[in-house]
This record gives sequence, C-alpha cells and structure tokens, in this order.
Amino acid sequence: MVTFPKISQPTGLPFCIPISWLSVEGSCPGISLNGSFWGDRTIASSVICANEGKVPAIALSARDLRKIIEIIDVIYSVPDSSAMFRAVCEKLQKHIGFYSGVFAYVHPETKTFLLSDCESFHNYDGPLILYLSHYAQLDPFVTSGWFIGNHHNVAAKYTELVPERTLIRSEFASDFLLPMVNVFYGVAATLASQGDIVARIGFHRQKRAGNFSDLDKKIVNILLPHIAKAIHSRNLMNQLDLSKESSGVIAIGKDGRPFFVNDTAKRLLKGVPAESIPDPGRNSGPVLFKSRSGSYRVRTMPLGRNGNGKVVLLERYPPEHRLQSKLENSKLSRREKEIAVLAVQGYSNREIAERSFICEQTVKDHLHAIFEKFEIRSRGELTAKVLGLRAAQLSF
Repeated sequence: MVTFPKISQPTGLPFCIPISWLSVEGSCPGISLNGSFWGDRTIASSVICANEGKVPAIALSARDLRKIIEIIDVIYSVPDSSAMFRAVCEKLQKHIGFYSGVFAYVHPETKTFLLSDCESFHNYDGPLILYLSHYAQLDPFVTSGWFIGNHHNVAAKYTELVPERTLIRSEFASDFLLPMVNVFYGVAATLASQGDIVARIGFHRQKRAGNFSDLDKKIVNILLPHIAKAIHSRNLMNQLDLSKESSGVIAIGKDGRPFFVNDTAKRLLKGVPAESIPDPGRNSGPVLFKSRSGSYRVRTMPLGRNGNGKVVLLERYPPEHRLQSKLENSKLSRREKEIAVLAVQGYSNREIAERSFICEQTVKDHLHAIFEKFEIRSRGELTAKVLGLRAAQLSF
C-alpha cells in the first residue's frame, strides 16, 4: 500500500475573478442572465488575480463568464441543497466535463463526514457509503491534510497532492477509484462559510478523459464560496428559533435599516447602531463584532427568496462548547466551570447571577475560588488562561 505524504499548498490555487464581482454581496444572487448585477453593473471582460499576482492569471472567456453566472443563479434560486447540488452538477458537467460528483455534509465539531447526509451525481450511493466508511482515510485529500487544513473554498486536484504515478499504484485508486466508481482524476474542496465548516464537495473524471485543467479548477473555485454561502444560509434558517434568547437576532430591510431587534441584540448593542456590525458575506472564516458587553460572532443570511434584506445573528465568542472543552480537564467544579465560561464570554456578575439563578455575591465567591485555583487575579487573566488551555477538539 502506498502512503501519501503531507505536502505544501499546491501551486496555482488562487484564482482570478471578474473585477465587478468584488462588490457583489454574498447574501443573495443579485444576478440576471443578461450578464448584469445589481444596478446594471455589467461584468467586466477583464479579470484580476486574487493572489496579488503571484500566479499568472488565467483569462475567462465570455462563454465561461456567462456559464458561471447561470450556475450561480441556480445556486441561490434552488431552495433545497440536495436539488441545488444536482442542478449545479448538470450545468457544470456540460461546461468543464466530468463523470461524477459527490457532496457530503461534515460534522461542525469533529469535522468528520456524516454518513446520513451525502449526495452523489452519476453514481449510485453504494460506493459513496463505502468511501465514507472506509476509503476516505486513504483519500489523498485526507492523508495530505488538505481537507482538515485551512484551505476552505479552495479546490485542489489529486495530482497536486500526490504524483500521478504514486496515485495509480495506491490502494485508494486500484481498489476503489478505478474498479468501483470508474474514475481516476478528481478536484475537491472543503466548503466553509462565516466560520462554519459546511460540507465537502468533489468532481471526478475517468482516466481516459484526462485530468482537470487549471481553467476547470479556476471555474470551480469561483463557484465554491457561493455554494458554501447558499447552503450555510439554508442551514441557519432551519436552525433559527426566535423563541430562544441566547443569540442576538436583527432583521435588516432592503433600505439597510433594522426593523426587528430581539431583546438579546438590544442588550449587547447598548445604543451602538446595527449598521456598524460587519457583514461576513462569503468569507469562509469567522467575523467578530466587539461591543462593551463582549465579543460576538456574526453570521448572516438573506431575508426572503429575493434577498430583500438580511438577518444578522450574534453569538457570544468564544463559543460555549469550545470553552467547555478547554475546561474539561481542569480542577474546577461543575458550577465553577459554568461561571468561568460565562465570565470569559464577557457577562457581568449580575448577568451571570441572572442566568445561573444565584445571587451576585455567590458569583463573586465562585470567581474568587476560580482565581485561586488558576493562581490569577483578574478576569483578563482568566480569559488568557482559559483560551491558552489545550482541548481535544476545537472547531467553529
């Protein structure tokens, strides 16, 4: 069996994007098939390179741009993620040519594949389940660390991670790719939006069809942030529960003004205008908003099918599950761990008392005990101490 080595980032990964795309919001498509964006901002025929010129630009033809627009329109207009994936595959297959496609959701904390949530295009589900349960550990994208690294929304080819002659002699290719799914070449990526790992996606070709070109990969790379953003927005909408007050919720209309702000958001804003909250858009990483009451992670999703506004979600940062995992092996009692988490998240003694159904003096007593066990003297030192602890698994 061939073992795939860990290697550095493949060359040519950054991609070029149309100039006018830089001003396009990620929350909704805003695209019409006549080649224009909001406000009749037509697509520029020229392109700029997103990696500051380190890799030569690969020009997109007018046909490429039109197909990309059509696919992005599908990404945001099809309400179901599974149906969207199949529709994207149908259009993308005709443009860059591939034999099959796969899509699998990822557990947000463990970052492992979810066997119950996967889709395949032009392949039956049997090989996909077999891949997720066994052969995934032999996949070059896994063994090289590409899937678990910070290469979010950036595709790579098998042959960029391992030499082709090594791949063809590997157990992964000889026992799985070639005999079971009748493919050999592949391009794949981890989808992420606003700090959340969403899914992993891949497209494959038969060996006789030849490898994916850099232009093929560039087109895929342009589409990835849109796919991630669309799926992420649907996931947030499904999870949204306005009856719960743990998160701040702000609904902003098309005119940019908030028309709904829940009590949690009002408390954390404390007079700060909602317009000052940064919009993460199609960023793959988390975006933070700092107020006098602490730091909050910002996530957004479009308001309605037509994108006439957006919903902003504000959650305490660092997230509770991350802090709990760091304190798991500490000497603190269960109650002290709860108090420490709330303190690090920026809650005042009075707010901790209200949330924990204890008096404020009891909160002070618990904090005094926590400070003694950690040999510290302030909340600032407590935050530095807790964030510096190691945890078994950390994720957004």
